[in-house]
Amino acid sequence: MSTKIHALTDALGNPTGFFLSGGQASDLVGADQLLPGLEADALLADKAYDADARVLEVLEAADV
Repeated sequence: MSTKIHALTDALGNPTGFFLSGGQASDLVGADQLLPGLEADALLADKAYDADARVLEVLEAADV
């Protein structure tokens, strides 16, 4: 069994939130948990396929 750690950090790399999922889970599972309610001036993230509804639209709704 493996575990994946999904994390949010501030500009200095300090953790501000995290979510644990199964190692086989998509990174979008972590995005579903961590992005709603996010307050940030900028965001750096990996590219995810088919992420429009699960990432981009959530960020647009939050005015990030």
